[in-house]
Amino acid sequence: MVKYGGWQAEFGPRPPLSRGGAHVFRLEFDEENGKPVPPQFSYRHDDRLMCSFNLHLDRSWGYDGVTGDREPAGRVEELLAGAGLPDATVPSREVHRTALRIIERCFGLSLPRGRVLEAELPAVLLEIV
Repeated sequence: MVKYGGWQAEFGPRPPLSRGGAHVFRLEFDEENGKPVPPQFSYRHDDRLMCSFNLHLDRSWGYDGVTGDREPAGRVEELLAGAGLPDATVPSREVHRTALRIIERCFGLSLPRGRVLEAELPAVLLEIV
């Protein structure tokens, strides 16, 4: 699931989406909030938080490292450290890209390049009225 826009609290409490063995990966972008909200990544399995962090890896919005289950969160932290992150001297755009590459590598997640360039991706638009 890739989410863009809309403040999380507007939707109320999150229902458990990851029941019955489902693996749910959430990538949230919220650049239109009027505040510098960093992109967020989270992974849940059977409603357990497996891994979560802000992709700018800065202290904004309460970031305090990668949280979650020891195995997947630890693996992400190791790869971030191997890439020299977090590092306050690296531009946030570069940190963001590196974090996305690490997510892709750890969890095998990526959008199909051909479909991104040549077709439409399935999408759902939610609007709070």
